[in-house]
Amino acid sequence: MPRPDLPAPVRRGDRVRLQIETLCDGPDALAHVDGYVVMVPGALPGEQIRAEVTSAARKFGRARIAFVDESAPERVEPKCRHFLSCGGCHWQHIDYEAQLRFKQARVEKDLRWALGEHAPMVAPTIKNRSPYGMRHKIALQVLPDRRHGMVPAMHALRELDLVPLVECPAAADKPLRLARAAIELLAELRVEAWDPLEDRGDLRSVLVRTSEATGHSHVVIVSRFDLPEVDRIAQDLVSIGATTVSSNLNDGPESRLLGTRTLHVSGPDRIDERIGDVHYCISPTAFFQTSPYAAGELVRLVREFLACKASDVIADLYCGGGLFSLALCGHAREVIGIEESPVAIADAEAGQRRNRVRNVRFVRGPVEAQMQRLGAGLPKPDLVVLDPPREGAGAEVLQRIATLRPRKVAYVACDPSALARDLRLLHAHGYAAKRVVPVDMFPQTWHVEAVAMLEPIQS
Repeated sequence: MPRPDLPAPVRRGDRVRLQIETLCDGPDALAHVDGYVVMVPGALPGEQIRAEVTSAARKFGRARIAFVDESAPERVEPKCRHFLSCGGCHWQHIDYEAQLRFKQARVEKDLRWALGEHAPMVAPTIKNRSPYGMRHKIALQVLPDRRHGMVPAMHALRELDLVPLVECPAAADKPLRLARAAIELLAELRVEAWDPLEDRGDLRSVLVRTSEATGHSHVVIVSRFDLPEVDRIAQDLVSIGATTVSSNLNDGPESRLLGTRTLHVSGPDRIDERIGDVHYCISPTAFFQTSPYAAGELVRLVREFLACKASDVIADLYCGGGLFSLALCGHAREVIGIEESPVAIADAEAGQRRNRVRNVRFVRGPVEAQMQRLGAGLPKPDLVVLDPPREGAGAEVLQRIATLRPRKVAYVACDPSALARDLRLLHAHGYAAKRVVPVDMFPQTWHVEAVAMLEPIQS
């Protein structure tokens, strides 16, 4: 029961016995003490634990596990020594098959809340190829160190504080190896790690993206000011596997990963990623899915659902670097990709040239504005792919889609709650989700992608 305006029944430092009820968003599980919510990272539904209270605010508290008295059958030993001190993983304590079930249940819960009896069937979560080693992009922070000058680090759970990194089983081997090597090489040249408290030092982080399919890799050195030392280590990085080396200048707050200015140092401007038989060109600061394998599953689901005809026109909204546009153009008359980011549009056009396709047109600008041209200057689409940012598409875009009346809409979402809200709006505009398929882009975390398949409601 809720406890309005009552003081918390626990205080920081208290030891409590808890019965874990359910999983929450992020790494937490939920329990109650006299109706008061207590969140515990690393716990599982059904478990009985002893825990130490770490905070007790008016609305809810937090605690850490001291001992598990009765463990859930899904509990396994985490693979990483940094689990729950580093913020990169949330669910290493959960068996992988159970992770997939929990993600399916999370999508089902959000859709039921938003759509009630109109909620679509949610298929089992499509698993990643492996529960570990599937992150082909990694960002390592740097931490000043007396002995080594600086060491690689990751942000702590829910904090900007840094945790020295010894291992990262979630990452693929090559990006981790290249990132660590870049930090070691710069440390040997006496480059200082940025200390935001004392406002001294230059190096902030190293970002690496690799492609298993092509062998390409891009190392981005992120610093507050231009570092001449990056030119000095570029050839060493190339000799151990880097295709391209860039330098990014970032004088923003700690929470900002990249700045707005990127300098090319060595190699081609973009690396080449391949998913299926399609090549994608990726700039150093561009967004691209972290797991190419799972990205391929998204492409497969969208392509199978749309079942394009050779005469079809497809609108790909929020097309990014062309993940769906370039994969679908061989099955349709024309694909029109709309995207606001100039970096992403440039990558998409480079991918168009790389794949030697002519029936794709990329339009730069806000989706809300540019899609008004569909059916009025640009061809009216028969099919729509919708892949919005985490916050979803919003009412204006969804209403315009319904006005265009495409035969099918494939909605690719990275947040189930935003997906649920948008599906409710689309249902009000005459489109029903027939099926939703979750895809595990990020094993060992609570994050889940999903593809919703919509068609007009028959009157």
